[in-house]
Amino acid sequence: MSQQPSAGILSIGSYTPQRVVTNDDLAKVVDTNDEWIFQRTGIRQRRYARPDEFTSDMAIEATKVALQRAELTPDKVDYILVATASPDNTFPNTACWVQKGLGMGDVPALDISTACSGFVYALELAASLVNTGSYKTVLCIGAEKLSAITNWTDRGSCILFADGAGAAIVTRTDGRGRIICSRNGARYDYDALNVAAGGSRQPASHETVEKNLHTIALKGRTVYKFAVQKFEEMAREACERAGIKPADVALVVPHQANVNIIESAMERVGIPMSRVVINMDRYGNTSAASIPIAFDEALKDGRIKRGDYILLEAFGGGLSWGYNLIQW
Repeated sequence: MSQQPSAGILSIGSYTPQRVVTNDDLAKVVDTNDEWIFQRTGIRQRRYARPDEFTSDMAIEATKVALQRAELTPDKVDYILVATASPDNTFPNTACWVQKGLGMGDVPALDISTACSGFVYALELAASLVNTGSYKTVLCIGAEKLSAITNWTDRGSCILFADGAGAAIVTRTDGRGRIICSRNGARYDYDALNVAAGGSRQPASHETVEKNLHTIALKGRTVYKFAVQKFEEMAREACERAGIKPADVALVVPHQANVNIIESAMERVGIPMSRVVINMDRYGNTSAASIPIAFDEALKDGRIKRGDYILLEAFGGGLSWGYNLIQW
C-alpha cells in the first residue's frame, strides 16, 4: 500500500559568511587560547558576517539554494517562518525582510524567538501548516548574526557564537523527507540564557549599553546539565513514538553548541558519535541556524540516504527544547 502524502522536507540550503575567525584570532581580543577553547567546546573556528550583512541577507541566500534544489520559484512559497534570536530589528520581523528580498508577495511572514531551538520549533509548525491543508509550501529558516549581540568582554561566551543561515522547503511528499514526529517544550529560566535589554522590561539606555545588557549572557554549568538531560530524553522519546530503537537512527543532527554536551548525551542513549553530525569545529554555535547548516552539510557529504531515520535535537533560550524525527 502506498504511503499517504504528509509533510516532509523537499530540500535544504545553507549559507555561511566568508570571514573565518579562528581561536587564535579571538586570543588577540580576550584572554584565551586555542587549546582552552577546543577542549571545552570543540570549536576551532567560526564565521562572522560583514558589517553590512544582516540576518535577513543570510536567510535569503540560504533560501535561494533551497529553492533552486527544490526547482521552485519564490512565488510558490505560501508561508515564511524565520527562527532567529538576532533579528534585523524588533519589527518588521525578519521574515518580512526575507519576503521583500525575494519578492514573494503578500504571504504570511512569522518570526520564531526560541534562540537555538528555533529551527526545530519552526519545522513542527511548518509540518502542521502543511498537514492541515491550509498551506502547500512553507519556507522554514534558521538564521543568525550572533556576532552582533556577543559580549566581547566575556571570555566564556564570546568564543562560542557565530553567524549563518539554513533553510528548508516543507511541503507534502510521498515519503521522502517525511517529518514523522516532533515535540517542543520550554521551562522558564531567565538567568540561564538571555539578552536582558532592548525590550519593554529594559529599554535601551546609556546604562544598559555600558553594562553590555544587549548581548548574550549565559550560565554555562546550568545550560550544560539541562542540555545533556534533554538531549537524552528527547532521543528516547522520539524513538518510542516512532516505534524504533536508538540503533535504528542513522544520523543525529544536534544543535552545535558544545561537543561535550553531545558526547555525554549520546553515550547515555547508546548512539555512537560516528552517527552524529558535528561541524561546530568549523562553524561554531550559530543558534537557530546550526541544525539546517549541519543537515545540509551531511546531505552534501552523502551521509544521508533514502529511508534513513534522522533525528534533529536542539535546546535554547527559555529554556526551550525540541526535536524532529525525519525519515529521508
